[in-house]
Amino acid sequence: MAEILLIDDDPNIHQIVSLFLEDDGHNVKCVSNGPSGLDFAAHNTPDLIILDLAMPEMDGIETFEKLRASPSSQNVPVMILTVHDATDMPHNVCTEGCVGFVNKPVNMEQLKTSVREALAR
Repeated sequence: MAEILLIDDDPNIHQIVSLFLEDDGHNVKCVSNGPSGLDFAAHNTPDLIILDLAMPEMDGIETFEKLRASPSSQNVPVMILTVHDATDMPHNVCTEGCVGFVNKPVNMEQLKTSVREALAR
């Protein structure tokens, strides 16, 4: 069982993704913004972070950069959850710890496969 941190501002995504991943045997913690995600990651070490890019207050790119700058989360793999194509992502997201991209709307089978692959690394 893996500890997964989901950082997304959409409560519907929290409900759907957490139910699906918990059904696959994982423990999922959901937070609704970047600062809350950073706080959680600073006090816990999840096995994987699933991060939405389009969030108010602090977007996913800034959150990603702060996760990478923090000693407590710099080595935690991050999977990007986005409505954008992976080719539209800034270069640093693709090269500094991102283990995959899952597009919204979320295909749950694709998510399950991507999570399994990320955790196997």
